[in-house]
Amino acid sequence: MRKYWSIFWVNWQNALQYRGPTLIYLLGNILRVSVLIYLWNSIYQGQGHLATYTLPDLITYYLLQLVINSLVLSYVSWEIVDQIREGAFSNFLIRPINYLHYWFMVNLSTKLFEGALILVVGGILSFVLMDYLSAPTHVMSLVLFVLSLLLGGILAFEFDFAIGLLAFWLVQANAFKYMLQYMIFFFAGALLPLDLFPKAFQTVAQALPFRYLVFFPIQIFLEKEPDPERGLAVALIWGIVLYLFLQYVLRRGIRQYEAVGQ
Repeated sequence: MRKYWSIFWVNWQNALQYRGPTLIYLLGNILRVSVLIYLWNSIYQGQGHLATYTLPDLITYYLLQLVINSLVLSYVSWEIVDQIREGAFSNFLIRPINYLHYWFMVNLSTKLFEGALILVVGGILSFVLMDYLSAPTHVMSLVLFVLSLLLGGILAFEFDFAIGLLAFWLVQANAFKYMLQYMIFFFAGALLPLDLFPKAFQTVAQALPFRYLVFFPIQIFLEKEPDPERGLAVALIWGIVLYLFLQYVLRRGIRQYEAVGQ
């Protein structure tokens, strides 16, 4: 385990040294969420509710989505695709580390670094918008919310890692990567709360695991999730199944690997 913590700290130090890209990425997310909050504020003029959401509910939803996007959603597939396509993956074949575990620690250190920055920004925005936010009324809701973030972070990493492994079989994996990432983003509820869509769409979204990345944690925070404990159990099962599946796919991918570019 010591070697994986070394990977964590090396990547953490790299993140501290190269802060510019992270700050630009966070500023882009802050701008996007600010526009959405302004949009919903305009939509709510003269209305008290939209479905089950008040204006404070939706402002809280998008502020939490801003935090979750930095703490939970993963984008390691960009580098994984490049490593496999360019042949840099060969270096990992002679190292005594598991490729999945390696990227999990890299992703963990990146998410914690981004999360530390976004929590400061989120705290400032929450103070400014204090009169327009909804807060949970029970401490247990906060505990379940934190647990859902942890499980959501694991699932988000596993989904993104799976997308990266497509490069073992596809020379041009980026087209599929964009499509799959946007699909996950959409069904996670990062664009719009899932229960504002038509019933048929909600049925599909309920059956998919992507809702546990964004929509499910926020529903717990807003105390709109009817059975959060069951949802956490389902998310945990998805995480275990995906982990075993990724280990299998990784072994198959290594056998398929052609070391192009080396």
